[in-house]
Amino acid sequence: MTEDPLTPLLAHFKAQAQLFYSGNLCNDVTFTDEMGTGFLHLLKAGSTRLQDETGYAVTLNEPTLVFYSRPMQHWFHPDPHRGADLVCASMRFEHKTFNPILLALPERFECPLSSLKGAGNLLELLFNEAFDSKPGRQEVLDRLFEVLLIDVLRIVLANPDGTPGLLRSLLHPQISRVLAAIHAEPTRDWSLEVLARHAGMSRSSFASAFKKEVGDSPGNYLTRWRITLALALIREGVPLKLVAERVGYISQAGFLRAFKLVIGTSPTSWKNSGAK
Repeated sequence: MTEDPLTPLLAHFKAQAQLFYSGNLCNDVTFTDEMGTGFLHLLKAGSTRLQDETGYAVTLNEPTLVFYSRPMQHWFHPDPHRGADLVCASMRFEHKTFNPILLALPERFECPLSSLKGAGNLLELLFNEAFDSKPGRQEVLDRLFEVLLIDVLRIVLANPDGTPGLLRSLLHPQISRVLAAIHAEPTRDWSLEVLARHAGMSRSSFASAFKKEVGDSPGNYLTRWRITLALALIREGVPLKLVAERVGYISQAGFLRAFKLVIGTSPTSWKNSGAK
């Protein structure tokens, strides 16, 4: 069975969607970056001009998905005669310190709904809920947007831009196998030798390939992954003395050094600061 590098990521790096608009937009609207979230928009019908702070501008005349994965100010200028039937949700990602999924996504992603192969039933259900008033509508639409995000992620992962990072590394047979193992078993003793054997490569070849594809060393990537999981445990209220063992550190001192290296402060200070 082929190892799936995405499932462990999706289990730990959930995105929370929140529907905030559905209807026919007839006036200009601005989405600011002040909320600190991404935005996922679905144009069901009509026409609108899209612009953002990078200078990008396009007129959307067919059903289209527009996704801003990071906070970025953008505007919709709907056609004054037709308007634009839109369904919009904010997308808040967990673990912004190190979130491989968020890092893998482009700042702006746009595609016709017709290109979302296999998502026809999902979109039909989403639009039916969005333009109706059934009980539980908000919760249903929030969850449907989160499922739709996985489809977007699959499309982006299938069409990498060639730069080092998660996208490119998942296309490398040996490196993707190692990443899947690290994500699934972060507490294992992943020495460079063990990782290289898992990849079926020599130490030097593996270290070089990992750095080239991922853009970081195996040790640094593993450390950032473990500390990200530690942040989640701390948020959940797990006592600090138990966190180190649960993310793969034998000694508390080693965990504290790694935590400060990645986060810049101690676990206690980070917890007391109320950081997210």
